[in-house]
Amino acid sequence: MAMFHGVLLLVSLLGIQIDQPADAELRAEVRRLVRQLDAPSLEQREAAEAALLRLGPAALDLLPSEDQQASAEIRKRLAGVRHELQRRASAASADASTISLRGEKMPLSKVLAQVEQQSGNAIVDLRRRFGQPAPDRELTLDFERTPFWEALDRVLDQAGLAVYPFAEQRAVGLVMKFNEGSAARFGRASYSGPFRFEAAEIVTRRNLLESNARSLSLSVEVAWEPRLRPIILVQRMADAAAVDGRGRPLAFADPQARLEAAAAGTASLVKLDLAFAPPPEDVRAIAALRGTLLATLPGRLETFRFRDLPAARNVRHRIAETEVALEQVRKSARQAATGGNAAETWEVRIRVRFDDAGDALESHRTWIFDNPAWLQTADGRTIAPDDYETTAQSENEVGVAFFFTIEKPIDRYAFVYQTPGSIITRGYDYELKDIPLP
Repeated sequence: MAMFHGVLLLVSLLGIQIDQPADAELRAEVRRLVRQLDAPSLEQREAAEAALLRLGPAALDLLPSEDQQASAEIRKRLAGVRHELQRRASAASADASTISLRGEKMPLSKVLAQVEQQSGNAIVDLRRRFGQPAPDRELTLDFERTPFWEALDRVLDQAGLAVYPFAEQRAVGLVMKFNEGSAARFGRASYSGPFRFEAAEIVTRRNLLESNARSLSLSVEVAWEPRLRPIILVQRMADAAAVDGRGRPLAFADPQARLEAAAAGTASLVKLDLAFAPPPEDVRAIAALRGTLLATLPGRLETFRFRDLPAARNVRHRIAETEVALEQVRKSARQAATGGNAAETWEVRIRVRFDDAGDALESHRTWIFDNPAWLQTADGRTIAPDDYETTAQSENEVGVAFFFTIEKPIDRYAFVYQTPGSIITRGYDYELKDIPLP
């Protein structure tokens, strides 16, 4: 069995496509259990339902489509299974991606391709763009469900690479180490879920015009897996604590302060500046800083598709903990933005409701308006909206009207909208050690 897995890994690293027996077995098992949902006895039906749930989100895309013909019993039980697996899949997006990779003399390019594929995080090698040499170094790795950031740090340390924080897309950009003598990435960071925490800068100040007027500020860099886009990150100083080398507490300047940050552009990190009260003169380092970051994150991106647009009135689709309602589709009085004489502008009104949005839909949070929406023809051609406007907003719900310019009758199109299947608020614990004072 070990040799079999080794062959699979080698084949995968070489870029050769093969049929995975495990996938075929899972597909066959899902088909068998779906048929058993219509078994004669209640005990058999319940056992099949429980078995499908035990397979977890991996079985989600193998379930029959909702419009596939089936008995009423199968449809009812499948709906429950699908909803629960969707909920789990959405929640799992807030966990760390994991990497399983083992081998010797593996080319860096193949390793990065595997890390990207397994994690869903885009990785871009920027060395040539910056005129740097780009050798395809051979690496020796032994990862077994290793969290993404820990695995990537170990890869970069072996390859002599660093992360470039200003990539032009939502990706981890890689360049040569800025300083060959700089410390290894692994060992200086704390990993928690999809986040990587690192002490980036510490600054002390003394006001020479006032006696005892000193300050200390520590900048903590928080990076997240680029497959995610945090809605809001909050560090309450009440959820953090620091001690010196003798175990004495180091006080914060304002213990009730609240630091807040959000993703901006394509960036995959933010910096949180923790302000300390002036420490005693004999303090030489922060021996340990422990904290809990409160993160509001989007769950897995789900796709909501609506057909028969002329007749659509309050058509509701639900996935996981999100409901999208297509309120109506109507011709708009707006002038067509593009197209010839046959072009018309149509308005598509929807409402998006989350079971619990937390603070994600507060008035200054605009992330939801970045959700993709389009019209699609039967042959797959898509039309993006010309414009949109907000029609309603509350704690857990937002209404949006999209305006499309089309030249064909509206019944030739489907409306497609993508949004997270849930909004997740979770605390992530971290600990940073041995931070020397200037």
